[in-house]
Order: sequence, then C-alpha cells, then structure tokens
Amino acid sequence: MLRSPWLAVTVAILSSCIKKTDPHGAEPAVAHRVTIVPTERYQTLEGFGASLAFYIDRAVGNTPQGLYRVLFPELGIDILRLRNRYGRSDPRDGDLTQEVEIVRRATEALGHSPKIMLSSWSPPAALKANGAERCHGNGDCTLKRENGKFVYDRFGDYWYESLERYSELGIVPDYVTIQNEPDFIPPDWEGCMFAPAETARYPGLDRALEAVAERISRLPSPPRLLAPEVVGVHSKKVNHYADPMSFDWIYGVAHHLYEKGDDGVWDWRSPGPDSFIVPMREARDAARGKPLFQTEFQTDEDNGIDGGFETAWLIHNSLVEEGVVAFLYWDLVWTPGHGLVSVDGARATPRDQYYSVRHYARFTHPGDVRVGAHADSSDLRASAFVSPSGDRLTTVLLNTGSRPIDARLEATGFQTAPTVAYRTTYRPGESEVWRELGLSPGDAVPMPPRSIATVVWTKKAGVSTDPGPPGPG
Repeated sequence: MLRSPWLAVTVAILSSCIKKTDPHGAEPAVAHRVTIVPTERYQTLEGFGASLAFYIDRAVGNTPQGLYRVLFPELGIDILRLRNRYGRSDPRDGDLTQEVEIVRRATEALGHSPKIMLSSWSPPAALKANGAERCHGNGDCTLKRENGKFVYDRFGDYWYESLERYSELGIVPDYVTIQNEPDFIPPDWEGCMFAPAETARYPGLDRALEAVAERISRLPSPPRLLAPEVVGVHSKKVNHYADPMSFDWIYGVAHHLYEKGDDGVWDWRSPGPDSFIVPMREARDAARGKPLFQTEFQTDEDNGIDGGFETAWLIHNSLVEEGVVAFLYWDLVWTPGHGLVSVDGARATPRDQYYSVRHYARFTHPGDVRVGAHADSSDLRASAFVSPSGDRLTTVLLNTGSRPIDARLEATGFQTAPTVAYRTTYRPGESEVWRELGLSPGDAVPMPPRSIATVVWTKKAGVSTDPGPPGPG
C-alpha cells in the first residue's frame, strides 16, 4: 500500500462551462471530473519501446546530429526490440556489429543500457520447408521436417546458438519472442507459420516453445520468453494460441495490434481504437495472470500524417482496458513518412506518433504502478502512474470528444503546481506537439479535441524536464 499523504489525489475538471474558448474552435470548454485513486493498484510497468529490425543502416555510422538523443532520452523508451539475424542465408544479415553499435550508442545516450527484446522473423533458411527466410504467401513457409518430424530440436538449438553469439558481442536479451506473428504467412517478407498445436501441415508453436525453453534454460542468463506474439487480438487469436501452451515456459503473453476488417480499412482508423476494447479484455483473460506485452503496432497506410492521436488512444486502451505492462511501437527509425522518426540522409524527423509514445514514456519508468483514474465522461480518458518510492505521480489525459475541455488539476499533498506539463494537439500535417504548459497552482489545463496532456508531480528536487534541443549522439 502507498502511504504518502499526498496520494489522495483528485483531478477536478471544471463542473461548468467557462468563457474561455479553444483557440481553434468557437465552442466553450466543458467540464468533467477525473479522480485519481493511488491505493487502487494495477499492473507494474516493464516499459515502453520500439523496434530497430529493418533499415537499421539508418541508425548506424554517420547519423543525423543528435539522433540517439531524440530516439532514447527525449522519447523516454525503455525497451529496444531487435531482429534475430544470426545464421542467415543473406550475408548482409551476418554483420551483427550494427546491433552492437546501436546498443552502445543507446546506452551512451540514456546513461544506462536499454532492455533488449530479441525476436525472430524467421529461423534460418536451412530450417525452413521452403528453404528461404522470406515468404511469398506460400504455404510451405514453415519449419521443415526430417524423417517425417518437424525439427523442433534444431529450432531450439538455433535459439541457443543465437543467444550465445549475441552474448559474445555483449548483447544479452532480457526478453525473447521465438517467432514474430506465427499465425501469418507474409506476402513478401520473412515469416514462419506455426499452428497453436501441431497439425498435419504445420508445426505447433506449443512444442517449438517447449523445445526452445528447455534448450536455453542451460544458458548462464536465460532470457524471459514471451509468446505467442500473434498478429492481433481480434477473433480471439491470443486465446487460440495460448490454450495449448504450457505457461510454465513463459514469463509473459505477447501480441501485436494489427486488425483490418472486411471493408479493407485498418481498424485503428475505422471503427477506431475503442473497437479493440473487447478483444483486449479477451486477451487479458487468456493471459491467466501472466504479464501482457503489446510488442508491435504501427498506423499502416497513414498517408504519412495520420494516426498520431489514434496511437495515443490505443496506448491508453492497452494500458487501462487490457492491462499491458509494456507497449512497443513497431519502427523506431524508418524511411521518410514512416516510423516514429523518419530518417532521410542527414535529416531526422519525429512524427506525430513519436509524441504519442513520448507522452506515456517520457515521465514513466519500469517499476511504476498504474493506479486508479476515473473520469465521469467517456470523452475524457485518464491513466495515472506512481513511482515505486511514491514520490512521482504521472497523469496522462486524452480528450477524445469533439469539444474542448479545460482541466483544473488538484493534487492533495502537493499544494504547488505540477512539476511539468506538456500537451500535443493532433491536426494531421500541422499538429502542435509537446507544448509546455506553464501551470501555476489552480490553473486549468486547456485540452482541445484530439489532444493529449501529460502532467507530472514530484516531491524530489531535480526532476528531469524537457531535455531541450538535441545534442551530440
């Protein structure tokens, strides 16, 4: 139980309309109330993160000035997801010194090493029935057979040898997912199909997981296994793969958030983030009390400018409705118009999605506990996190409605203003990002429609505020 007297916190949002209007609209702000209940405790965060799996050449060598400062301390991520490139048929994938450089530079920027998640998009071609890492929609893009049996033992050996090699290079993963999206055969990228349990056509993920878990348990520092890392949560995908798995082998349950309906439109866009809530709760039930990890999401087909607010909304739903302990965006660095940070030669451009992650990651840390945050309107979404020592409270608010809200914040036990407060308002192509809100005691936080605000109180001097312009890194 948290015992600090300031922890009886109420965030009060005006109970009647006020005269001030949103600068981008004529409607007056409306009032709602959010009550923070620090004694109401939920999951403990493992952290926020993103992947550097492809286009990693854009993050090594002569990179844009200050790139690693932007990617790590300014963004605030804790987990770096890498692609297992050991034993590949493509000789370009054999240069693991790129990962060594990335982890070294991330560690220098952060002042400590990030947590490492290592995921496999495909086992080596020698272990595949199609003889290649890459899939082209072909049904034999799966584990091969020898003497009529799937090569589970060799798959376990592959993972053991991979982890040994990465360890020799100074990279010791904290987490491993043995197969990225085992429920999906890609049309033109790497993959390896596994069924939940073995069928006449496909190997079972349950048996592959057991083979890997048993083999890597002999390592000096075996990583924590996460599974099944299926493509999404709709249609009870997590449940179908989790049912035959032995939970003795895994630390947590992982999945992605890619969903597209019969209309051909990505569900993050339509019907929108709340359409994920029921499937998220089903995934939570399938986890049987194990920690939940959302390990990959991006706003596909976002025209380069859409999807920022929807990303923030999905992070909220993942944290509050599902109870994930970690949320990872897909591509930390990608080509222009994609990723959290688009890199084009000497230019690095954070996108709206970067700020969506930053609002949650910048002022939370592994070990923080999500606590109760109750709004009296569905237009206002709130989450709150308390540090392990009880000296920092981070609250994140979203205005999902069509009218502006002014939020007056009160923190019992903290009679001063919040230490820092930032807001992003999403207008595709012209968003106002990471605006610092200088708040005095009793000030309201203005929240236009489609905005997110992060408000932090701390009882310790010297709390980190916005790190400012990028420096070398």
